[in-house]
Amino acid sequence: MRKLMLIVLALALVASSAMAAKLPAKQASPSVYSVDFGRSMTEGFEGAFPPAGWSAGVTNAGYTWYQDAVSFYEGAYAAHIGWQAGLPQDETLSFTYTVATGDALSFWTMGSVYWAAYGNFTVEIDGTTVYDFAAQGLADFVWEEIIIDLAAHVGNTITVTFRYAGDDGADHHLDAVNIGDYSPPPPPPPVEFCADVMPLTELSGPLAGDTCDGVNLVTDLDCDVYTEAGLEDYYSFELCAGGTFSAYVTNTADGALWLLGDCSAEGGAFTCLAYGDATLSGEEEMVTYTNTGAGPMMVYLVVDSWGSASCGTYTGTYMVDNCIVGNEDLGFGELKAQFR
Repeated sequence: MRKLMLIVLALALVASSAMAAKLPAKQASPSVYSVDFGRSMTEGFEGAFPPAGWSAGVTNAGYTWYQDAVSFYEGAYAAHIGWQAGLPQDETLSFTYTVATGDALSFWTMGSVYWAAYGNFTVEIDGTTVYDFAAQGLADFVWEEIIIDLAAHVGNTITVTFRYAGDDGADHHLDAVNIGDYSPPPPPPPVEFCADVMPLTELSGPLAGDTCDGVNLVTDLDCDVYTEAGLEDYYSFELCAGGTFSAYVTNTADGALWLLGDCSAEGGAFTCLAYGDATLSGEEEMVTYTNTGAGPMMVYLVVDSWGSASCGTYTGTYMVDNCIVGNEDLGFGELKAQFR
């Protein structure tokens, strides 16, 4: 039912890709963000909101900037604004600062490039736009760092304004604002499930388990359609060059499958090789990937599901085609039988 409703919404909007862009944003993993304040200004929205020395301009009190603990780049919070259709928004966060030689303004932001045509995020200095997300955003719901040179304002006290304005846009996020001698925040720590991987050693075999004793580490990668917030199980297989790995799994939850190229990634940005979430609860999902490289590679199968912390039992099979298991004692006929 959940996916049928999304399909109906997609038809109403004409473009299903546009619909998908309004799905929940990526959640960055928490990281430690420490900085020598010196004479610079740094704001991660960890305390009072709006922060001390900042001002908020509100035209739509129900849909204006607020402190968000769900999607953030660093620390445990970010500034977030939701979208609304039919009642325009023009919501601002501003602060003043006296610029010195060598100063730059940096911040991290994410939103939907597609929906920015309707509700856009901009940054102004003394009323002049210096950043336009609709024109310069690189991807939908991916944290991006923006750096703005302030050399033209040395010696002046400037007003910096972060503005979200429009009607029927999409959620937007702001975090890790820094102004002063520029030094970027440290990268988010790695997220990994390597210790929990169950190795697969045969060319085919059964898959069975229960994800309810697992954790949620893979939520939203570039190859997906839905945000998979379910608990997970993990498998690995060393796939030969030219080999194809396929898995077919039926989950009592609304299952999803990932094939990843790594089990550890900075900030949880795993390499997505393939993804499957085409059916509903109790129906089979499948995923397949062919190694087109010159040598063997490790692939990681993640059994996941849609919905907040959803989980369930699952059964299925996996198979590997176009690989052989080498063994000096095998006769030609036996070796041929193991070539898939």
